[in-house]
Amino acid sequence: MHIPHLRSLLLVLACSSPMPAQETPFTYHSLVLSDGGSLDYALVLPELFEPERAYPLLLALPPGAQSREMVEASMNRYWGEQARQRNWIVVSPVARDGRLFFKGGEEQIPALLRHLRVTYKIEGNRMHLAGSSNGGRSAFRIATQQPYEFQSLVVLPGFPPADRDRALLADLTHLSIRMFAGEDDTRWVSAMRETLFDLQALNADVQAQAFPGEGHVPPSLDGEVIMDLMVALHGEQDSASPSRDVARVLDDFHDAASKADEERYFGHFSPEAIFFGTAPEERWSLAEFRSYAKDAFKRDSAWIYVPQERHIDLAPEGRVAWFDEVLVNSKYGVCRGTGVLRLVDKTWKVCQYNLSVPVPNDMLPGVADEIRRNLKRAK
Repeated sequence: MHIPHLRSLLLVLACSSPMPAQETPFTYHSLVLSDGGSLDYALVLPELFEPERAYPLLLALPPGAQSREMVEASMNRYWGEQARQRNWIVVSPVARDGRLFFKGGEEQIPALLRHLRVTYKIEGNRMHLAGSSNGGRSAFRIATQQPYEFQSLVVLPGFPPADRDRALLADLTHLSIRMFAGEDDTRWVSAMRETLFDLQALNADVQAQAFPGEGHVPPSLDGEVIMDLMVALHGEQDSASPSRDVARVLDDFHDAASKADEERYFGHFSPEAIFFGTAPEERWSLAEFRSYAKDAFKRDSAWIYVPQERHIDLAPEGRVAWFDEVLVNSKYGVCRGTGVLRLVDKTWKVCQYNLSVPVPNDMLPGVADEIRRNLKRAK
């Protein structure tokens, strides 16, 4: 259960001098929920925040009672100043009415995730998820409920809080999962080890570390160490790659829809663009598609499709690109987008986008029969 690459991070922490006292790097905000109540959360923004720029975003779940006091303790220990200096956005919610985020409070998280997508540009499209102690258990609960929203899961410590969460671990195999605990807390280490073995059996990208001589929440992760790990998990962006330029256009294309930014969204299309919707008759010119979508763009969010996987190829001359991507939508589930982009005055423009819902082969006969029945009723 040893993670070799953490040795250097721990040495950096051991050799560094204490951080000087600084003013609180986070502010509190309140999100109004559909039931009329609200969800309070602490927010860290990058040192020189620019609203139009994309940033990595971390949802950090607090330990203990998940109160304001616990949010502040966790922010000051791990996510606050360290995240601000590294140009990350961090959001840490407060348990409403004392309902922990694995004991009913998790019901409020989808609204928070939607709010974050509508409000901020998220680098790489997917968020990161972390939690300590009860926050770690909450992180497993939320990850199994909303797996497509995240690209990594870090708990220090944490494990699935119930059998129903453990039964859904297969849904987390696309995440980078890192687990930490102090070796002296044998109960949590045992639960972490069991989770590790379950995830390894599923071929997940998972690592775990138990720190000798340390208790429940290992102090070896304090300060810069855990934030260094988050940065490493997020990975470097290749700003010089043409395919990366195409990916950025597609990322911004989806982001504009999530924020109902009509001009930015349709500005990504070339004049001759064609959009294919999921229904057989939905083959639209750019003008037809814009007319169809006008009511959706009057809302706070037109639609939200979260990319999970993407493949991009470029023609030899480098002026045409084609792609396929896996998307997840809260209503339609797993979808597929395919299409073509071309360079127009040195800017990549979408000239075809085809949105479809893949059907598993064993379900296809039943789906085909249902389509035939619907066509007969329509006649």
